[in-house]
Amino acid sequence: MTIDRLSGALLVLLGVFVVWERRVLPLGSSQHPGPGYAPLLLAILLIIFGAILIAGGKGSPPLRSISWPEAPHAAAILACCIFTTILMERIGYRLTIFIILGFLFGVMERMKIWLVFTLAIGFSLGSFWLFDSLLRVPLPRGGWNF
Repeated sequence: MTIDRLSGALLVLLGVFVVWERRVLPLGSSQHPGPGYAPLLLAILLIIFGAILIAGGKGSPPLRSISWPEAPHAAAILACCIFTTILMERIGYRLTIFIILGFLFGVMERMKIWLVFTLAIGFSLGSFWLFDSLLRVPLPRGGWNF
């Protein structure tokens, strides 16, 4: 298995998944496209380009030749995404972002503690103010209405 062929297969699978999930949206017509029109076109492009990668991927390096020194960072970011998915509605946006940024800055990047708190508080409160107050995007406030 080569890198390009694996990437192409993942693109094809993603495209097929989007085509499958798009079935609940009305397609419309070319003159009056519905909400399912653009996702279908993009999914078809993903499938086409994935197939091109699979067909032309013979010359790329094998998958085993890749070393990935950033795997711990990627795993930490994935864990933060799962944490956010599970707890955002329960504990609120500001507290979730504060915890995630505190973990990423403090544990993963090993910044000084005062800088971790400054950045985590600043980004969690600042981004909440930007999106909730200025842009009027409703964000979860959690059980404590915070």
